[in-house]
Amino acid sequence: MTTDLRVLRQPEWDTWYDNLVRAFGGVPESSEEREVMNALTEYDRFLGIWDGDQCVGTAGAFSFRVTAPGGTSVPAAGITMVSVAATHRRRGLLRSMMRRQLDDIRSWGEPLAVLTASEPVIYGRFGYGIATHQYNVEIDTTRVRLSVPPGTDDVRLRYAAPADVLDACEAVYARLVPGRPGMLARRPGWDRAMLLDPESERDGASPLQCVVAERDDEVVGYARYRIKQDG
Repeated sequence: MTTDLRVLRQPEWDTWYDNLVRAFGGVPESSEEREVMNALTEYDRFLGIWDGDQCVGTAGAFSFRVTAPGGTSVPAAGITMVSVAATHRRRGLLRSMMRRQLDDIRSWGEPLAVLTASEPVIYGRFGYGIATHQYNVEIDTTRVRLSVPPGTDDVRLRYAAPADVLDACEAVYARLVPGRPGMLARRPGWDRAMLLDPESERDGASPLQCVVAERDDEVVGYARYRIKQDG
């Protein structure tokens, strides 16, 4: 088998992305999702493996900055969209992409390559490991009371359409980045991704909603959420 591993070219994006979607189950995405992902694609940082005119492997590395302990901001490659076509497994394609990707990241002078989920069975052999955990908690509101923090008497809460307060919420996020190790500084364009709300991703829940916290007419906090009826 002869395959071609190369940097993604803009005219190839639809074919490349279709292979990625198929590798993750083949559930079609909305036109809005595809548009946002296309706009965020950094072509010189994305790879594809081709068998003739067929895309059989994908991998990308978004450019971010991440806060290190002490408040320093360092470049980081956000590893994403990694897939190998089921027809081409066990042929070393994943290894070839990951090796090329790590070499590229080093050549770019970026000290970190990060994954949202390390999946050590897959990525441990390439040097990725668990750096932090995410917890999901279910709270029985009949047994738990909300304790309001001191000094918040002058904070006003209000509902807002997520798109209407997007800039204010992004400003809150940006202010927090320098003080939280591991937090990513988002590049321009990522604000659109925060509002993606296709019905296919809601699992029966409501459309995306938002509450903002304001002090002296300035947004100082926010929460985006969906509501799902139980039973």
